[in-house]
Amino acid sequence: MMTPLAWVPAIHGHELGLDGTNLRCRKTNGQVLKSIPGAVRRSPVGEQFAVLQEQLARHEKECRATVESWLLCGIPVPAGLLARVWPDPGWRTRLRYLVVRVDGRTGLLEKVSAEGRVCVREEDGAPYEPPTGSPVTLVHPVLLDDLQPWRRLLEERGATQGIEQMSRRIHRSREGSDPGATGIDVCGEEHAELFGFARSRAAEHGFDVRGGFAVLRITERGVTVEARCWLGSDEPGSSPETGRLVWVDEAERPVPLGEVGPVAWSEGWRMAELMYGGTEPRGSEDR
Repeated sequence: MMTPLAWVPAIHGHELGLDGTNLRCRKTNGQVLKSIPGAVRRSPVGEQFAVLQEQLARHEKECRATVESWLLCGIPVPAGLLARVWPDPGWRTRLRYLVVRVDGRTGLLEKVSAEGRVCVREEDGAPYEPPTGSPVTLVHPVLLDDLQPWRRLLEERGATQGIEQMSRRIHRSREGSDPGATGIDVCGEEHAELFGFARSRAAEHGFDVRGGFAVLRITERGVTVEARCWLGSDEPGSSPETGRLVWVDEAERPVPLGEVGPVAWSEGWRMAELMYGGTEPRGSEDR
């Protein structure tokens, strides 16, 4: 059941209410407006709502980034931590209906009680409640043999995931890759004009940028690597260079392709696709 909006009087017979992070306006006769009049938006109440709206949007962005980092690190999240954040809509929206592993079983995360009891729904739709306090691991989709049963279960329940998991673009194939190579060209000179947009895409998708690379940290089986996708130099007068995807360990040493884990491999290629707007990676390698 949806919680009704709390309307606050503003000016000129208008009221304001916050629907999630969206600001709504209605007249005192109950008519909801399609847009907010400038005078209402500039009123003291309107300015206060704008500050609150910005804070909530920032909070939701932080929740999303944190939950995505849990997906990429594969480290069990304590049930007590989930119990503390679950009442917060910003956290609950991102966590609910994700595919998780808990107590050796896999299911959609549906609920976490204040005591740390987790409720999941397994692939066949049956509910399962593991022992109270059981830690929860978010499952990267590349580690699942078949995504369709989970997508069907989500559809049957009318559920929407708060971060990309079952809809996440994944890459499994390494056919033709040289296991000893330490880098792959993902954007050839024929796509040199894309370098001008790659940095804005990096910011849009929340990747850090260092030294001309978009970077992403991934932890698998306790080993942390960093995927790096070349965005091009922003030095004046520099010439376009071929985009390159590499992985490095915590000592900054290149990781041979044959040693890159499945999650790091998938996420590196996903990052490259996002940077270059869906261009087909060339896949040429270097040592």
